[in-house]
Amino acid sequence: MNPLNPPVLRLHGYPVSNYYNVVRAALLEKEIPFELVAARASQEPGFLAHSPMGKIPVLETPAGWLGETVAILEYLEDTQGGPRLHPADAFMRARGRQVVNIVQMYVEAPVRSLFPSVFFGLPESAELIESVRRMLERASGALTRLGVPGRLMLGDELSYADLFAFYCFDIADRVTRFVYDRSIVGDTPGLAAWFARMLERESTRLVLADFEPAFAGYLVEKNSPYLHGRQKCAT
Repeated sequence: MNPLNPPVLRLHGYPVSNYYNVVRAALLEKEIPFELVAARASQEPGFLAHSPMGKIPVLETPAGWLGETVAILEYLEDTQGGPRLHPADAFMRARGRQVVNIVQMYVEAPVRSLFPSVFFGLPESAELIESVRRMLERASGALTRLGVPGRLMLGDELSYADLFAFYCFDIADRVTRFVYDRSIVGDTPGLAAWFARMLERESTRLVLADFEPAFAGYLVEKNSPYLHGRQKCAT
């Protein structure tokens, strides 16, 4: 990047975070100049001054610091140029937010509850494993009933729903393969073909090129059970 013309946006975070990767992919897709700043989630006072929950990603903007992925995506759409990633049609724009909410609440959040056992080796109850399995099946059914994905989540044009869903389903699929020996991507009608299309995007290639080595290093750092194959689970 040209030091005489620095980007006005700086994205703080870490490539292992799927939410950080959603925002980075959005910046790439919208062709917005930006700078990456390495940062981990922290409860240190200095970091909390910028990210009130101590989470990543955080976007540094001319107006101040902004956290929470959905809020950051809204800010980018409202203030930046480049391709629109929210549909112009009000109904489809709302449908996109509906998809994001389903993925966040009923796919990513339940899967995240399994992270302590999958990635850190902490004990996990059979009840939680079964509860997550049932919720993921409901989420898959909900997306199917909405008719997504088609070619992309909302039709033929890329949207924030695609970016959000892709990076959440990427980590969810890794977890379901490990815990249940099943692929949530493969088991949801239409999702595998959509996932393959997303893998072909240049933004995806750039983001995953940083994610894969960072994720591998993170697993080694934590001596993760994920390195050693599938865990036994409730069926």
